[in-house]
Amino acid sequence: MYRFFLLLAVITATIICLYTGAVWWMPAIAAAALGVLLPVWRRSGFWFAFLGGALVWGIYTGYIHFESEGRLSDRLAVTFGVGTGWALVGVTALWGGLTTGLGAWFGVSVRKSLQKTPLTDK
Repeated sequence: MYRFFLLLAVITATIICLYTGAVWWMPAIAAAALGVLLPVWRRSGFWFAFLGGALVWGIYTGYIHFESEGRLSDRLAVTFGVGTGWALVGVTALWGGLTTGLGAWFGVSVRKSLQKTPLTDK
């Protein structure tokens, strides 16, 4: 149940960070705080935060690519050697997912290291 709350909270926090124009790594800080607060395991904390971050970043960059008719992302894709603008959208979604997933994993690890009785991790 807490994994679902983590997923929804990471999606909400990432949307708020993108809406306010925060720096690209701010969703990782939000995911780390959520990883400290919610009692999830390390693996599920990483994967659910990864899924939430990748969904939001992918939808957001896909929307920007679609609205601009691929003008900027197609040029940047050639610059980075990715191929097309949609491939750059996928790379951005992967990068956003990794950032939020590693942030949540860090938060869960901090919470587990501060517990008095360490729990076994599956």
